[in-house]
Amino acid sequence: MKETEGLLEKEWQQVCAYLSEVVPSNLYTLWIKPLKPLGIENDQVIIGCPNSFVKQWIKEHFIHYLQEACRRCRPECKKVVLKVLKRKRASTNGQNRRFIQPSLPLAPSRPCFCKHFTFEEFVVGKPNAYAYSATYHLAKGELDQPLYLYSDTGLGKSHLSQAVGNFILSQQQNLRIFYLTTEEFTNEMVMALKTNYISEFKKKYRNECDILILENIHFLSGKEKIQTELAYTLDALLEAKKRIIFTSLTPPQKIPRLKKEFKSRLESGVFASINPPDKETRFHILRKKAQREKIHIPEKVIQHLTEKIKGDVRRLESALKNVIARAIVQKRPIDLELAEEVIEFFTEKHPPLDINTIKEVVCEHYQLSPAELISKSRKRRIAQPRRVAIYLAKSILDISLTELGKYFHRHHATILSILNTVEKEINRRSPLAKEIVYLKEKITKREDISL
Repeated sequence: MKETEGLLEKEWQQVCAYLSEVVPSNLYTLWIKPLKPLGIENDQVIIGCPNSFVKQWIKEHFIHYLQEACRRCRPECKKVVLKVLKRKRASTNGQNRRFIQPSLPLAPSRPCFCKHFTFEEFVVGKPNAYAYSATYHLAKGELDQPLYLYSDTGLGKSHLSQAVGNFILSQQQNLRIFYLTTEEFTNEMVMALKTNYISEFKKKYRNECDILILENIHFLSGKEKIQTELAYTLDALLEAKKRIIFTSLTPPQKIPRLKKEFKSRLESGVFASINPPDKETRFHILRKKAQREKIHIPEKVIQHLTEKIKGDVRRLESALKNVIARAIVQKRPIDLELAEEVIEFFTEKHPPLDINTIKEVVCEHYQLSPAELISKSRKRRIAQPRRVAIYLAKSILDISLTELGKYFHRHHATILSILNTVEKEINRRSPLAKEIVYLKEKITKREDISL
């Protein structure tokens, strides 16, 4: 016999409350919200899914979250069982009966933006001044072309794109903003195709969108069907004079395997690159971060961090957070001595490994010459080791795509494609993953090699 009332009312609300905290808001709305509690049978919680595609997706990606959430409400729960909700019948005097499918879960038109990602919180310097100005003009409705922001990770693309969303919502609550990654757009389109809701999907993005913000457009490399659909969507939005923002690691002409028609649409907009912050910008970023945390950081400490910590903004902010955390936990004053202890975690203690060390180890392992490794050869015995070397260089040295491209004589868009390919192999736990772990350990143990 099923118990349903308690689960449907209080317990399901508790389950949802927990899931909303551990699952990103856009994924929660897209996948968790459409689920329905059906009841409890013995030690099993029965949960309904709109269709078989959602059921399979939940099973592969969120079942553990659901089980944990249900156990919090009912400790005796040992298993979550997913079932497809029965389709409701609609009839007209017993004739023309057909199944009515449940609604397709789609990304929300009022996304939750990070409250700190505003134009006021963004620190403007020479490396990002144009990108800031362009996004601000678009937010105010003074730029009628799509805006394309590109940079390496951690330099402020998401901050600026979400600042647009926060600014517009503060001015016009009625506008419909769709903010999502291109991976989420792809997943949503695939789901619409599999559940026969592609017409609703097209209507949503072409007719019900006022501002479209798509992150990581480089993800569409090689996905021709998605590119075609997005191209038609862009045509409809541009004709209706809607605002569009793209972000990417690279400009469109350097993204491999883009259809000519889609690339031309991307290239029709305004381009703005964001470069790594210079010394002055890094100083102002740290000072503003300290002010927001409402903690006094001596200027000489900020200056020292500025000089020692370079690279992306996330790394810079992480160093400051570590200084503050260490001061609180150890009950110590924030001074140069404390800052230097933190800086050690962000700098090499030994002679640093460089690209030559990685190339040397890879060449030894695969019995190749350095010239073959960076050659144009596409033979598998050379191409595979080259991919491994590029991945190891990125993961160990954390250098930019542009630098990697120079070291291996490749466009940084090609480097990006290689990194994505290797990452997929690792996620599949293929034999290549074990080789990479082995080589990584071998490389990090060679700190005494003369470089």
